[in-house]
Amino acid sequence: MAKSAKRPAPVNGFKVAAFPVFNRTAHLTFEGTPWEGAEVVVRLGISINVYLEIKRLVDTNDPIELTQVFGSSMLVAWNLIDEEGKAIPATGEGVKSLPDMSLALRIVNLWLEAVAGV
Repeated sequence: MAKSAKRPAPVNGFKVAAFPVFNRTAHLTFEGTPWEGAEVVVRLGISINVYLEIKRLVDTNDPIELTQVFGSSMLVAWNLIDEEGKAIPATGEGVKSLPDMSLALRIVNLWLEAVAGV
C-alpha cells in the first residue's frame, strides 16, 4: 500500500500550504556620480499604497514630505557620514539632513527604478 502524501493545513479556508513573503532589499550604488562610494540598502517589498504615495510625492516635487515618508518606511541602512565623520542616521530625519538635496532625490529615484524592476 502506497504511503499518502501529507496534506497541507488549510489557509484562509483553502487547502494550500502557507507561503511566507519576506521583505526583499536592494543595494544601491552610485558609480559615475559625485557620490561614488556611497551605498544605500532599501526595502523593495512595499504595499502599492506606499509606492503610489511616494511616486505622487516625487511627481509633485514635495521633497520634505517625500524624504520623511521614504526615510521612515524604505531605508534600511547606508554608509553616509557628515563632514565631522559622524554617521548620518538612515531615517527620514537623516535624509532631510543630507547637505545635498540632489543626493536624497537620487536615492529615491534609484529606489523607484529598483522597485519597478528597471
